[in-house]
Amino acid sequence: MSLQSRRGGGLLSLLFLVGGAGFLCLPFLLVERQAPSLDGADHARTLSELDVPFATAVEELAGEDPELDLRPWLGEHVDTYFGPGAARLVEHGLIDAKKLELGRELYALNCAGCHADSGDGGGPAARWLAPRPRNFRKGKFKFTSTATGERPLASDLLRTVTEGLAGSSMPSFKLWNAHARESVVEYVRYLSMRGEFEELALQLARDDEELPDPAEIFDLVRERWSPARLKRTFPAVPETTNDAASVERGRVLFNDPQRGSCFSCHGPLGRGDGPTAGDYKDDWGYPIRPRDFGAGVFRSGNDSQALYLAIATGIKGSPMGSFATMYSGPEIWDLVHFAQHIAAQGKQGGQRP
Repeated sequence: MSLQSRRGGGLLSLLFLVGGAGFLCLPFLLVERQAPSLDGADHARTLSELDVPFATAVEELAGEDPELDLRPWLGEHVDTYFGPGAARLVEHGLIDAKKLELGRELYALNCAGCHADSGDGGGPAARWLAPRPRNFRKGKFKFTSTATGERPLASDLLRTVTEGLAGSSMPSFKLWNAHARESVVEYVRYLSMRGEFEELALQLARDDEELPDPAEIFDLVRERWSPARLKRTFPAVPETTNDAASVERGRVLFNDPQRGSCFSCHGPLGRGDGPTAGDYKDDWGYPIRPRDFGAGVFRSGNDSQALYLAIATGIKGSPMGSFATMYSGPEIWDLVHFAQHIAAQGKQGGQRP
């Protein structure tokens, strides 16, 4: 083959490569062009009335009462408590400063496209995703080992980052080394604490009709995230034997109208088709349906620990509450085994127990 022919073939290959790359990148370029405006408004998607962007809500409050314009207040006090190095968070043992900068870089490159720079779940790709990316700004994370209403442990968030969430757009980052994963978790925790500070300031300004005391808000956020306060609840008792008897006990509990009424949401066979299945919304006002166990896909994993925690501590930010006081430890294990049985039956061709 002549040199000219080889050059022509190489040029043709290059054109195909560039054209293919452009085709693959087109959806992301379109997302970027349609990205939300800097004031937080995003007119290209339908937002729940409970999920108004923070900047928009601040502007609305200032429009209603100029004396409650929080923007100067936020400019001063957010920087004081959450500025470079997050010194006050480090001082109280809430943040590991050694991991924060790397976490910030990794988050900007890998997470902000969905979760947004502020952590409000409104990144440029969010409109295309179902379920929507998590909004970190209220301290609510679905899958944790802490009690209902409590903030997550760093290890809870590390599990999510490492394993991903099945059936969602949240991928696994287990190919990252441990330090990288721990660093991005640290930055997510920082975003959540800062977000809570800002959201509480807005809420108190509305409720009290005056600008709040920043020190009091910071102390409240600090208490919520205090390592001394957050305790792991799993498991109450060691896992019991997963056999036919346990599955049957779980089925009976699942369908007992006096003991939790699991069937009313998930249906008597756990297929997500209970009589109230279409009635629910999450804490941000978006529709949410009960899990279909037969699909064999559980967001936080179908291993025993993940399912136990979902029942015992609930799924934060969703209608799935804690049943730790409703069921004993062994009863929760029976329910776990029933759910795993339904999932196994589904994988075998949709058979039902």
